[in-house]
Order: sequence, then C-alpha cells, then structure tokens
Amino acid sequence: MKKRRLFTLALLGAAVIFTSSCADDEDPEPLGPSLSVTETQNASTGGDIETTPNTSLIFAIEARKGENDLDVFSIARNGINTGTFPQSYEGHEFPYSFPNADDNTYVDTIAFTSGSNVGITTYSFTVTDDFGKTQTVSFDVDVVSATTNLTDPMAFTWTRVGGADGIGLDQFGLKWTNNTTTSAVVAIDGETTMVSLASSEWTNIVTEEDLADAIATGAEITQYTGVSATADGTYNDVLGVTHDGKNYLLHITDGTVTTISGGGTSIVIDGDYKSDQ
Repeated sequence: MKKRRLFTLALLGAAVIFTSSCADDEDPEPLGPSLSVTETQNASTGGDIETTPNTSLIFAIEARKGENDLDVFSIARNGINTGTFPQSYEGHEFPYSFPNADDNTYVDTIAFTSGSNVGITTYSFTVTDDFGKTQTVSFDVDVVSATTNLTDPMAFTWTRVGGADGIGLDQFGLKWTNNTTTSAVVAIDGETTMVSLASSEWTNIVTEEDLADAIATGAEITQYTGVSATADGTYNDVLGVTHDGKNYLLHITDGTVTTISGGGTSIVIDGDYKSDQ
C-alpha cells in the first residue's frame, strides 16, 4: 500500500515537471514594429496641434521593423477636413506596401494642408508587419479661425473738473488738459496714434485684424474736439487708437456739462470701447 502511494506521488510530480517544461518551451510573441511621426511645422510627435485654415502640415515618418519584416503603411484621416491623400515625398500612394520590406528602417514624408473648415481632424499613421503586428501614431489637428475677435464692449468715463487735467484717459494713451471756448480737447499723449473713423465702424469692426487695418488706413488726428464744452449732448463718434502696442476702438456717446459753484465747469464724457484680446 505504501509503495502504491509513493508511485502515485511520483507520477504527479512528473506531470507537474512536464507541464512546466511545456510552458517554458512556448515561444514569446515576436517584437512588433515601431513608428515615429513628427509634424515638423509644430515639432509635434503626436497629440494635439492647433493651426489656422489652409496651412501646411508636414509629417516626417520613420518606421522600424521588429522581429518581422514591415508590410504595409497606411494613413487614416477622420473629422472636419478629409479628402484624398497626396503622394508621399518618396512618390507612394497610400496605403502602400514597403518597397524593401527587409530594410530595418524606412523613412518617408507626406504633406497636407490643414483644410478650410474650422474644427478637429484626426490623422492616424499605422505601420503593420507581416505577422500582423501594428503600431499607430495619431494627431488631433484643430483648425481655428485665422482672425481674433475684439473684446466685448466696456464702458469708459472721462472727467475734467475746472482747470484740472482730465482723468480716465491714461489707459488709451490720451490726455485732456484744456478746452476751447466751445469744445473739450482730447489729445494724443506720447507715442499714441489716433484716427477718426466712420460711426458705422463701431459695429462693422469686430476682429483685431480689422481694427489694425482701420487704424493703419484711417485719417490720423492728434486731437479730438467733438464733445461740447458748453452743453450736454449725445454723440456717435468713433475713434481708433493704438497705445503701448494695443489697439482700441472708442465710441463716444454722451457729454454732460455741469456748472461748478463759484465758477468753471465739470465735463463728463461717456462711451464704450473694444480692444485687442
């Protein structure tokens, strides 16, 4: 009985050894290919890219084989801007089989334009070896508007009491140190540029680019005298101002004149402004 028990234990031990030996003999999966893709315009190696409409996207590709030969290189483009793929710099149409599959490394480049539609397009580059192993690198290309809107309108108030200098103008690079017998005199201070614009431009100018163009081409003035120094009034005057590298669009809407006890006047000029972001 004892001998039988020992024999059974010996068989179980042999089975364990045999099973372990078989597991150790199994071949590990072969090492798959590697893929490196760089978008050279933004120095991006994958992930998010922000660009403007119809700009160049140039992808430099380097594929390396693992334990098996490279087989197919393919590209997918999904999202807002799609279409046919251009040829690569090496003259290949996509997808394509690697011309020299036994090469350890394969290099190519492909150029796209970002497209005219605002939004995100995903570019996926995939290399596959002849064992079916794959490697993918993806980019989310966000095409944003080539223009930037001005800020929302904000109120301003300029005030001059008696013979004191006006206050509230420094932000715009302007000064108000005197009046004529009929008008308040708002003048440029230092390197400020000021232009007179049509009243409609308050509504028409909505982007930084439009405002910069309007100031560059507008009628340049050194002072604005459109507000009465003797009576209340409503106005619809528009000025473009450049100060300290920033552009402002000013809309003069009201003037209030108050007689000060003992002589002199207090003049308040109200309006709204929009500016570069």
